Amino acid sequence: MRKFVLIFLIIPSILIAQNDVNEVVVIKSDKQIEEFTSSLGQNELKIDFLDLLIFPALTVGYEKTNDSSSGFGATLFLNLGSNNDDGIDWNDKFVITPYYRFYFSKSEDFGSKGFFAEAFSKFAFGEARMENYFDIAPGLAVGNKWINRKGFTFEILFGFGRNLLYDPDEYNNDGRSIGIVRGGVSIGKRF
Repeated sequence: MRKFVLIFLIIPSILIAQNDVNEVVVIKSDKQIEEFTSSLGQNELKIDFLDLLIFPALTVGYEKTNDSSSGFGATLFLNLGSNNDDGIDWNDKFVITPYYRFYFSKSEDFGSKGFFAEAFSKFAFGEARMENYFDIAPGLAVGNKWINRKGFTFEILFGFGRNLLYDPDEYNNDGRSIGIVRGGVSIGKRF
């Protein structure tokens, strides 16, 4: 008798539990990846919060994705402080940095995300030793980008470049150097 009661209790609960199955869609083909990437948008705006926290500076960026494995864009740096007011001596006043990126991701479900390498050129305007200057610095950087299903992005980046117009003999001890560092921690949105 116990076996019959147990069977009448277990079978209905198994049947009810089977009705709560969720549909899972697995993206496998390149066409599906490109369609999903397009649905998130191919344009992205971002703000670098590292510059806001460390320097009195604002860096905003724009990126356009070509496909799930490459993109191009630019960042704009504006120095909001003046030299030596806060103990941080930053000579660059205005910088625009165009770049081209190659994404290398194991899972391309979201497209244009994951580990990337970029080639960039930094065009900087600034002031050192009471003299205005302009410099160009090509370089390479690596980073990682994460993106969620709503299109919000988080990105870290680090790289090096070389100032082409800087002459160490002419500009000795003016706070500038022959090498530059490109870095950042950004939050953005695809549209």
